[in-house]
Amino acid sequence: MTLFASEEDGRSSRWRMMLKPRRLLPKDGTIKKSRSSYFSLFRPLQDLQSRFILVCGVVLAIAAGAPLPIIGVIFAKIIDAFPPSEEEVQQRINQLLGVACAYFAVTWGWAFCWGIVGARISRELRTQMVNRALGLDQTFYETQCPNITSRLTVDAQTVQAGTAEKVGIFLQSVSYFLVAFIVGFSLNARLTGILFAAVIPSMTLVIVTGTSVLGAFSKQASERTTSAASIAEGAIKAVQVVQAFDAFESLTSDHQRHLKDAMRAGMKKAVAGAVLLGSVFFIAYAANALAFWQGARIIRDSDGNGSAGTVYAIVFLILDASFVIGQAGPFIQSFSQAASAGSRIFSLIDYPDIPIDVYSKDGVRADDETFGPEKEIVFTDTSFAYPARSVETVLDSVSFNIKMGSTVGIVGASGSGKSTIAALLLRLYDPSQGNITIDGHTLPEYNLASLRNQIALVDQDPAVFSGTIYTNIRDGYRGPELPDDEMRGECIKACKAADAWSFINSLPGGIDTWLGEPDGTKLSGGQKQRLCLARALVGDPALLVLDEATSALDTISEAAILTSLGTSRSMGNRTTVMIAHRLASVKSADNIIVMGKGRILEQGNHETLMSDDNGVYRQLIEAQRLTSDDTTDRSVSTKQKLPSNDDIEPEDQYESQPSDTPDMSSPENEQFGTFDILKRCLALSRARLVFTILALIGSLTTGALILGESIIFGHLVNLLNGQVPSAQVDFYCLMFFVVALAALLGYITSGSCFGIVSEHLVFRTRDLSLRTILRQDMEWFLQPGRSTSALTSVISMDAGHLSGLSGVIIGTIVSALVSVVGGAILAHVVAWKIAIVLFATSPVVILAGFARIRVLARVEEKNQHAYTEAASLASEACSNIRTIAALGTERLTSERFHVAVDKYEKQTFRGTALGNLILAFALAVTYFVYALAYWWGARQVRSGQYSSLQFFIVLPAILFSAQAAGQIFSLAPDIGRAKGAASRVFALHDQKPSIDSPSNDTVVPMSSVTIPQGTSTAQKGSITFDNVSLTYKSRPNAPVFTNLNLTIPDGETVALVGRSGAGKTSAISLIERFYDPTAGSVLLDGVDIRSVPVSEHRARISLVAQDPDLFSGSVAFNVGLGARPGHVATREEVIEACKAVGIHDFVNSLPDGYETQCGNNGSQLSGGQKQRVAIARAYIRNPEILLLDEATSALDSHSEAQIQEAISAASCKRTTIMIAHRLTSVQNADRILVFDHGKIVEEGRHEDLMRGGGIYEQMIRAQNLG
Repeated sequence: MTLFASEEDGRSSRWRMMLKPRRLLPKDGTIKKSRSSYFSLFRPLQDLQSRFILVCGVVLAIAAGAPLPIIGVIFAKIIDAFPPSEEEVQQRINQLLGVACAYFAVTWGWAFCWGIVGARISRELRTQMVNRALGLDQTFYETQCPNITSRLTVDAQTVQAGTAEKVGIFLQSVSYFLVAFIVGFSLNARLTGILFAAVIPSMTLVIVTGTSVLGAFSKQASERTTSAASIAEGAIKAVQVVQAFDAFESLTSDHQRHLKDAMRAGMKKAVAGAVLLGSVFFIAYAANALAFWQGARIIRDSDGNGSAGTVYAIVFLILDASFVIGQAGPFIQSFSQAASAGSRIFSLIDYPDIPIDVYSKDGVRADDETFGPEKEIVFTDTSFAYPARSVETVLDSVSFNIKMGSTVGIVGASGSGKSTIAALLLRLYDPSQGNITIDGHTLPEYNLASLRNQIALVDQDPAVFSGTIYTNIRDGYRGPELPDDEMRGECIKACKAADAWSFINSLPGGIDTWLGEPDGTKLSGGQKQRLCLARALVGDPALLVLDEATSALDTISEAAILTSLGTSRSMGNRTTVMIAHRLASVKSADNIIVMGKGRILEQGNHETLMSDDNGVYRQLIEAQRLTSDDTTDRSVSTKQKLPSNDDIEPEDQYESQPSDTPDMSSPENEQFGTFDILKRCLALSRARLVFTILALIGSLTTGALILGESIIFGHLVNLLNGQVPSAQVDFYCLMFFVVALAALLGYITSGSCFGIVSEHLVFRTRDLSLRTILRQDMEWFLQPGRSTSALTSVISMDAGHLSGLSGVIIGTIVSALVSVVGGAILAHVVAWKIAIVLFATSPVVILAGFARIRVLARVEEKNQHAYTEAASLASEACSNIRTIAALGTERLTSERFHVAVDKYEKQTFRGTALGNLILAFALAVTYFVYALAYWWGARQVRSGQYSSLQFFIVLPAILFSAQAAGQIFSLAPDIGRAKGAASRVFALHDQKPSIDSPSNDTVVPMSSVTIPQGTSTAQKGSITFDNVSLTYKSRPNAPVFTNLNLTIPDGETVALVGRSGAGKTSAISLIERFYDPTAGSVLLDGVDIRSVPVSEHRARISLVAQDPDLFSGSVAFNVGLGARPGHVATREEVIEACKAVGIHDFVNSLPDGYETQCGNNGSQLSGGQKQRVAIARAYIRNPEILLLDEATSALDSHSEAQIQEAISAASCKRTTIMIAHRLTSVQNADRILVFDHGKIVEEGRHEDLMRGGGIYEQMIRAQNLG
């Protein structure tokens, strides 16, 4: 794309900042640990505007801590003259109103600033993280195994929560705490000094120790959660394999095991947080007991310097300041979690500089002249071992030349080093020894971006990205910027060269057809391969590397493509390197290199190598040579001539743009009421009912503390005013200490138990979410919003947000509600005339809080959509980083990510401004209540309606209750986030698979099925298609099959062949029951498969699909997943299966043998090795029906011959259905069915079809190796 057409020019200052991360790798080679302190989270704020907003937020939040201490001084003056005169009341009311207005202004200011700061930090961290991840090499992804999705969603959201409004609240609380002591010292240094000496050291010790412990447990929980997210992501990505082998329990159990570890660490964190919070409140209440006790003595012993008002003001300030600082406990937890999440993010952003740096501007620039005539690519004594398996040499002192303009074929056994040569040419790795030169310069001497700009790679695992066909192909363009119409013309030209235009043009959306999420799952394997080839050709590369690029294509399509490759280079001759197991692909190459165990065994052109009767190449050719015996008399049915390219119909295509299917409700669109959400949360937490009850008791206790505090407070102020004997003062001071003990026990009980319930809820939710997802049918995954990363985000991030409806937050809410209700009752009982007026203001406070929740919920919903979309884009790119590197689209992808996260920035800005305006009002309205309280209370006391004692009991009851209500509203972001997340999670949980619902089976067990009359009970594995029609829901006007009839007797080996997209894979999908036919029925042993539980049906079948998906785990684990449901494969059974498919020796040669880790999606194995592991997984089941969909496409001839022998030996007792484009695989089949346009157009044995002059014969001729 032209966005980055110039590598040297046009790079913005923002890109300079993003593309040059700090170098952490010193000269001695050691790696310094990345900073992970909380303050480092603000590092992304590099521009002056953001720093100015940050400074304003800090200053305004600190300023917001001053009004209440000022009000304390005003209170002192009122008490000393209580009941005050009318004039004095008016004066004090005006002062209170002025302070309230000032508080409103500064509160809105800091809330707005911190809302923007949190959003910008999150955005910048996400952008820098993606940019850095895209710039890292293959070594990083193979050795570090980063979970980019989890860091972009869970960790980034945690950082945002810990750097937004909560910071302002915390700074205001700290400011208030400090200003309160400053004012206290100015009023009475002795009393304040005593409290200072008692409170500050103990509070500091508790908070510092507590946060340290919290950080450690938080880190443990996050690491376990990340591991669980990786398992979930792998399972969702390979959901077809999960369902085919009923690997559901194995994978969900592994996921559950990591979740349990995370839950245990989370519970420890909750207990530590509860002890911290309880200790803070204990110190606060105990300090008040001490303050009143000492205050009474100061008044009694003073010579006029002490007064009840002064003591009250100091006690009021210390009481409230201690109370406010105590409320910072949940925020400290949030900051600790943010720091922990930030350390993981910075470990990626600050990852040491690497030699293979795609962002570097240094080096010799490669151009067309570099790859011009008379130039050479030279491998000199090149050795290589993959970093993850450094003890295993893949290439061993390999030396050869590639002349520019020539075509070089590389063949050999699986794992012999062929694909490694392709990776080294692109400089995805550097050789361990030796070097590779182009035009006399070693590859590290070249500027990497310019080098890759001249090379195009089509990999054996084709990666297609979410978007349209046009945008996918356009990403391969490397030239100067073109107008859109000319760019489309170039893309169409490339599609025709890749034999892809026929199927693209037949789609409703044509080249603008939407490919879905992720990885082009709406395309068949052959179609994806042709699209990727078109993407490579549109860039007109000087060097084209084809790594099994046509393995999923039929022979006719392959021949057409190979012919066009030689004529499509517009500037001179293109150099082509072809890696292939299908030797017809390399027959015409100028030089063929035969690899074996990392060495070159022989090389030369086809004729030279064939002249050696004992040569390795000749043996490979003989293994693939097709027979063409014309002597048999078996009949053949030829129903249709070979169609032209433009006649080909796509096999598994769907509509061009994402659509909503009526019976498929999207999880993102369904909403739940608050009551429904709470009810379902309680249902999930039923197993922790005892803890819930204990937590509620603890919260009721903490909420009721205000009642005791108000009564004690009123009596103490009244006693100090009357200077009564110290015995009564001592008694109420002792009661304050009892309240402190109750606070300690209550907060520990509430926080610990609610934390345990919360962690269990999150555990259950994540576990159930993955189980629900893996149970859905294949059609469900093709709907918008169901990409792997989006669904992983629901499991990781949304389920985690449910803690906003439990844990510390729900405990705080319950406690606050008790305080509000209890305070209202107490106030009305003691002095209802005062209480009723003051509580008339409650609706205003409540409405302000609810309005804020609504605004924040809408902003959260928009943010969630934006970040989910962006995370999907980044996750998809990082999962296919090899393709991104080959295309050179690192910058383009990073820019797209940046656009995605910026999409809703204006709406977020407005929503934050409005939401925080309402928050400021909700917090400031308390001060207006203070003014009203003193005006109305003083009036009632002066009139004789109530005593000073009653007034001083009602006043704190009301004020502290209002403060508790404000605390609920300060948690609005967490509540709004939790509610939105809960709606998405529970909407997901309500999804029911249309194929089969495990919890509500309406089908009958296989044991009770009655075999139809006339069907032999000995039959096992016979398959019948009875007038089957199939139309995918999202493409109702494009049927795949119409009235297809087919019978396959048990024990027969049947091959399905035909052009790519003819309907072959759809037939296998119907047998597996990934889909149900639109009309007609599929019978197994005479029984409609829809009448049998899907798990029992699939237990009789083994599938080897085109894409051999493996899971993170050992080789033994992956093979063992194929065992029949309910049976755990033994090591002996695993070894036997591996021997049968010819990988036992290979597995034993690995460093850890059968315990060698395969890596994410089998990244540690070659394509052929992955395919053989997949075949072993299918073999171990000993199925009645074996389905092979291009099962040997990535195997060399020798390995294929071994597999064919194993398949032939096994097929005598089972029904085998194979799909293959490499026709050597099918020539010995009992019957070959030729598909075209969803119909069977030819049928017979190989010999019969060779005499028919039809499609099959033409396919054979195209693959002739003679």
